[in-house]
Amino acid sequence: MVRMDPEDISLRRSGRAALTPRDPQALAGEDHDLIVVGAGVLGIMVALEAVRRGLRPLVIERGDFGAATSYNSLRIIHGGIRYLQSLDLPRFRESVAERRWFLRHFPDLVHPLPCLMPLYGEGIRRPAVLRIALAANRALSLDANLSIRPDRALPPNRVLDPGAARVLFPGIDTRGLRGAALWHDAFVPDAPRLMVEALRWACARGARVLNYMEARRPVLSRNRLVGMTAADLIGKMEVVFRAPIVINATGPWAPFVAQACGIRSDDLFHPLLAWNVAFDRPPPASCAIAVKPRGPRAQTYFLVPWKGILLAGTGYAPWNAGPEAPHVARALLRQFIADLNDAVPGLDLAQAEVARVFAGILPAERAGSVTPATRDVIRDHGAREGPAGLFSLSGVKLTTGRHVADKALRSAVPAARPVPYREFPRPAAPEPALDRRFDWMPQAGDADWLAPLRQSVAEEGVEHLDDLLLRRSCLGDNISRALALAPQVAQLFDWDQERQDQEIKKLRLIASKDRFS
Repeated sequence: MVRMDPEDISLRRSGRAALTPRDPQALAGEDHDLIVVGAGVLGIMVALEAVRRGLRPLVIERGDFGAATSYNSLRIIHGGIRYLQSLDLPRFRESVAERRWFLRHFPDLVHPLPCLMPLYGEGIRRPAVLRIALAANRALSLDANLSIRPDRALPPNRVLDPGAARVLFPGIDTRGLRGAALWHDAFVPDAPRLMVEALRWACARGARVLNYMEARRPVLSRNRLVGMTAADLIGKMEVVFRAPIVINATGPWAPFVAQACGIRSDDLFHPLLAWNVAFDRPPPASCAIAVKPRGPRAQTYFLVPWKGILLAGTGYAPWNAGPEAPHVARALLRQFIADLNDAVPGLDLAQAEVARVFAGILPAERAGSVTPATRDVIRDHGAREGPAGLFSLSGVKLTTGRHVADKALRSAVPAARPVPYREFPRPAAPEPALDRRFDWMPQAGDADWLAPLRQSVAEEGVEHLDDLLLRRSCLGDNISRALALAPQVAQLFDWDQERQDQEIKKLRLIASKDRFS
């Protein structure tokens, strides 16, 4: 087992954490305790939990960090109140603990989110039923605010009468309204930034990370993994990394990585298209609204205030086209908007107001299903079909990514014990311009907004213009703004004019695919 040199740790603690300088050949010359393939939320949390155990992980990612499904989430960190309906108390407690973990360790990026559900006397959506549910939620989560700073503590949940509900949600449908349930979860407006901050934390404690590095095939010795061959998509070469354990945390790519290792994995990940939509209009309320169209078997949608506009989700549809470039067809988007308008009469959303479509691939409960999976997958291939040392993970939501990573490492490296988080503080974060409103633009002559971007280029593994605008800063939340600022931002790089033009062209292509097809 490779241990971090105490002097190396001391040096890293003395300054702000930065991501690993990009030198694949140098990292190929090092020994690692494990290789994590994939740098979405699950792979990133595996790296963080690994260094908490004194291990030295290497994370390789075929694209940019947090660029796929993790980038396209609704950004809500759920506390698991919905699991009380099925009395799934273990999952409820997991969600409460993980929500507390995010609020405790990322208070600069995660804040409480009030959620309001109108009640019309249908099924469980009745005041009497929700009073019982919220009372149970309170009784079973007395530690929900433990070790959370006061301004991030979650207020009490309660059931409101119709008048109080109308105050919070003036556009509420009053036909048959009997009240509303008000509870609190957590929200991360800048989810890509949270991914980068978690990576910085892991790197401060010894993790090595490389983006644009594609896993190709395992290196075996007597049917045991001793490393992984990967293709450097920037340097256009293959390198071999050494480690006795490989954790496949690639989400919808997981079956393909497993197949490259000689494993048939038809049941590892069943793809499901999931999407959230940003509408360029003010949100209907200052809290999140849980609504559903009137009719049998209609699903619940959330309308979330996000940077001055409305973020709505989540829509689901079958997906059979592979993990690359998921997109939402116009017909699906029209039906999604129709459902929202049916759920909230008077909302009158229009397709012309669509500012962003965030589409990703989640695991479904079974092939062809439109129901998201509810159970995480941790597969020890060495215990079943080999090779030894290979594990595959599939998580179901942002909230419990760290919990799944912790469970996986307990299985993969049982002898490595994690240190308590009180002995594992997150390093000081940089101060980039975060949480800008959707319509923010720099004033003419003001160049101060470029400073955190320049710092990010130097410290955070930025290889392309879209890495910086979409995933290291919030400027890409508004894709039109990102395109307008791209010529100025491109000058922060050591690129000639031809490369700048290529990067801006790539950003335009991303923008053209970012709405719908």
